Amino acid sequence: MWKFDKKISLIALTAFGLISCAAQQSGPVIQEDQHTTSAIGNVVDLDQGWTVDTQQSFYTTTQGSRILPYAWYLHLEQVNSQVLFRDNDNISRLKYLPSQKNRWNPDGLAVGFVKDIDKKTKEEWMGLTCSACHTAQISYKDIEMRIDGGPTMGDFEAFNIELVSAMSETYKNNQKFDRFSNQILGTHQTPNQKTALRNALLKQTEVLAKRNQINRPTADQPNYGYGRVDAIGAIFNQILAEFSGAPNNGRASNAPVSYPFLWGTHQSNVVQWPGFAPNGPLSLGALIRNGGEVLGVYGQLHIPDDPSIKQYKSSLSIKNLGLLEQWVAELRSPQWPAQHLPPIDPILAAKGEIHYQEYCSICHQVIARSDEGKPYNAVLTPLSEVKTDPQELINMLSTRPAGKFEGRKELVIAGDIIPAETSGLNPLVNAVVGALFDQPIDSIIAAIEEFEGGVAAASSSDGKNEAHESKLANLVQQYMAIREGLTLADQSISTSTEDNPVAVYKARPLNGIWATAPYLHNGSVPNLHEILLTQTERSATFHLGSREFDPIKVGYISSPNLIAGQAFKFDTSLLGNSNKGHEYGTTELTKPEKMELLEYMKML
Repeated sequence: MWKFDKKISLIALTAFGLISCAAQQSGPVIQEDQHTTSAIGNVVDLDQGWTVDTQQSFYTTTQGSRILPYAWYLHLEQVNSQVLFRDNDNISRLKYLPSQKNRWNPDGLAVGFVKDIDKKTKEEWMGLTCSACHTAQISYKDIEMRIDGGPTMGDFEAFNIELVSAMSETYKNNQKFDRFSNQILGTHQTPNQKTALRNALLKQTEVLAKRNQINRPTADQPNYGYGRVDAIGAIFNQILAEFSGAPNNGRASNAPVSYPFLWGTHQSNVVQWPGFAPNGPLSLGALIRNGGEVLGVYGQLHIPDDPSIKQYKSSLSIKNLGLLEQWVAELRSPQWPAQHLPPIDPILAAKGEIHYQEYCSICHQVIARSDEGKPYNAVLTPLSEVKTDPQELINMLSTRPAGKFEGRKELVIAGDIIPAETSGLNPLVNAVVGALFDQPIDSIIAAIEEFEGGVAAASSSDGKNEAHESKLANLVQQYMAIREGLTLADQSISTSTEDNPVAVYKARPLNGIWATAPYLHNGSVPNLHEILLTQTERSATFHLGSREFDPIKVGYISSPNLIAGQAFKFDTSLLGNSNKGHEYGTTELTKPEKMELLEYMKML
């Protein structure tokens, strides 16, 4: 059934009639200082190349994440009060971004909290989309600036734990449940309906609680805190514990990292901090990256027991993943807003450019903002050289039983056979490709949209036939070709992570780096100023929780006495939190020269 053409090209796909001209954004591009649509408070946008329609669609388009039924989320109360869990004050406390109601978001959910509808059952779910984790907001004096594609400050771990607590208390507390039941079922509910709702609430609470327990098996595991998540750990646990039907196969998700900024992601040849996923030429790699991300944030997937079945039922919205990637391709870096922040000193910055060329550019190439839409090759720096925290790579390279994935081909119809003991990488690829094969025409359209930044002219029919599957098979074959030599999954696993030649972290262009604190892949350095210090000079502890920007050190203020409300203490001595490494130029440059370099980096 499956026939491969290793030479299939973009020209051939064009002949299939799948590509049309590039999609155009709807409406005028957002202007600098334009009030952010749907934002609460004095929030303005920066010019990042999006229109209002693109921005709001990015905030509200589902990718297939399903946490709990939508109506439940609308009416769920907080643990110790009758105030709704989704109340703006609670959302703000968790450092997500509350929103006003509008035509894109009729219920006024926070940025990235969206409705997902099951096409077959019509059930409505609340889940997360890209923007929940990739939208930032910084404050300076009396103004707040929205950074689209920037890293959230949201506390994902606390959100999960508190949500389960709220659901559990609603189940146990009769008065709280009665209020909940009246909202969901109405006042004319029958006893049987009420019992069924309570049982369903318990079942979903247990599902979410089990997930939390797998990712955080011991109470002494360091908290993620604001602006970090162990996405790879959570994804691997979903794949190898939950979807594989082996709950004891979980591992502590204890290597949280900062959320990468999104501008330039689409154009990079590889993605993820360890650079393990190739990203072209037809972006099946991006689909695998994005599909895996959905599975890590409550996407649903069924792995059939019969390995001969190539199609895996899932909640992934493949078409929407293509649209979301297309919008990210249009996104540009935020430029230093001199109308709100102290202006950049051009003389200092000019001197700093010289230092950047000497100490930084070999890994962090300089790309003009006008060229941000062009592809580039990221630099993969060995852990043995950069010497930053190794925990993410240690976890990624460790093995565990493959469960249902044992004996299956990595790319479902091609690739290496997954052995009995495996890292999570090959099962991840298998899981997402299997989900793609369940809806092949949508998969092809999304892959084309991602790479081309355009829309496909093909019909949106849900039909599945051999011709459609063959086209996707050709994409799989091409993905196999480009991943040779690029991915961790292809390499032998060394007993020493630091000495493993494929243990690398990705270095990317630093456009817009000023707006993406904290720094290093695990967020262990609070500002750009400290990146230029030796590891012994960096803060051993600092505090997160304020959006107030420090334009001198370039990052959020991190002194606890300056943070209003709840602050999170980041302790660099804890597992996964090391601030060591990346000391390039830190001993060679003088203090004045470091300030010159810092001034230049504001311009990127």
